Amino acid sequence: MKKQTSKWLLVYTKAKEEQRAKTNLENQGFQTFLPMIAFVKMNRSKSTTVEPMFPRYLFIKLNLEKDNWTLIKSTRGVSHIVVFGQRFAEIPDRVVAHLKSGADKNDIFKQAIKRQEFEKGDTLIIAQGIFKDKEATFLSKKSKERVRILLRFVNHLITTEIAASDIGQKEIIETFKL
Repeated sequence: MKKQTSKWLLVYTKAKEEQRAKTNLENQGFQTFLPMIAFVKMNRSKSTTVEPMFPRYLFIKLNLEKDNWTLIKSTRGVSHIVVFGQRFAEIPDRVVAHLKSGADKNDIFKQAIKRQEFEKGDTLIIAQGIFKDKEATFLSKKSKERVRILLRFVNHLITTEIAASDIGQKEIIETFKL
């Protein structure tokens, strides 16, 4: 006798309707997992935004022999179950478990942005000012407001000083890694 086991599958949702699909699938008794990622958006005001880690996708645990999976396609927010050829795209339990281990109780991953100072020799892109979008090499910090850079200008390397705010900050983004 064949053992009935549940497998994690991928559901492709309608655009921006991941949460709606998750809620409606759970209301039908299905187990789902929608990993979300929280990060700081820098616009006029610094705000934290939470978005799906994998836009338009969510995981659903199904027993294809026992569960009525034909209901899924007609669920609000759902487009279809992802298939490769003629088979559903199965996600190994260990992958989902690994993802879940990095999330909080609300399935949210926190993205930490660590700011570090530039070091001599670091390549940077100037963020604003008269040299905006130009590549330069960081040489040194002259003061809190000024930095020295090496810049290619009219086919020559020149050393110049610019406002520290023109280069912004060196950001290293750390998030959950598979």
